[in-house]
Amino acid sequence: MAVPVILAALSAIGFGFGDLLGGVATRRAGRSESSIGLAMVATMVGAFLVGLYLLVRPPELVQTSDVVWSVAAGLLMATTRPLVYLGMARGPVAVFGPVFSLTMIAVPAIASTFVGQSLVAVEVLGLVLAAVAVVLLSGEGSLPHPSRLLRSPVIGMAMIVGGNIGLCGVFLSQAAPEAGELPVFLVLVSGVVVLPVFVRVRTGSFRPDKAIVGFGLVLGLSSATALALSTAAYLRGSAAVVTALIALAPGVSVAIAWRFLGERVLPLQVVGGLLAVAAVAAFAMAGN
Repeated sequence: MAVPVILAALSAIGFGFGDLLGGVATRRAGRSESSIGLAMVATMVGAFLVGLYLLVRPPELVQTSDVVWSVAAGLLMATTRPLVYLGMARGPVAVFGPVFSLTMIAVPAIASTFVGQSLVAVEVLGLVLAAVAVVLLSGEGSLPHPSRLLRSPVIGMAMIVGGNIGLCGVFLSQAAPEAGELPVFLVLVSGVVVLPVFVRVRTGSFRPDKAIVGFGLVLGLSSATALALSTAAYLRGSAAVVTALIALAPGVSVAIAWRFLGERVLPLQVVGGLLAVAAVAAFAMAGN
């Protein structure tokens, strides 16, 4: 089990670093529209690299359902990836990151109830812990009033992002293992098709801001590497454990923002972070 855990942990570091880098790039560009161009460049780089990987390791078997579900996930992710970078740019990272992560892992559990599956006790515990963690994290040092939670643009965007990514995971889980890395490639290709249109609509040009191109290249490389590591982890270990570890990626973003960007992490947020880790562990236990 040590190898998949290490691979998943490295993948979480890659995703956490990439998300924060996207936020820093968007903030430096000074325009919210830059997050779309950044996502476009990173997606193009990722699609190219994953495409090269597929040439070396083509899928064993591809069915129509693999393609349909992967494209659906890709279209949803294309609208979500810019929001990840925009949310990280607006911050606080210590609020946005963990809330979207908790929402991301809670969505599949909640979605399962709509297809006739009941939640086991440990999943209910995970949802309760996640809810308390969100409250503590979003208070930024104090217990927030419920109306503040409802009005918070940070919480709202984080839940939309987490919900969309969680649904993407549900869609991708419908693909067969024999499809290999093709679903990931199709997710990225869908973004390559859609994101330039978004950029053209928002900026009047298909070209992204020059200020974010370099960031996009690095981000594309880091995200493609993280995807490769996560795929290798899924092939070698428990899907529940690997997913839980990858869901800790926002914690990496928070740690980097605290250490190098000077963002504060207050005591109640630390408690919320620990409860978030406990919630992730509960969902991992439910999957075993």
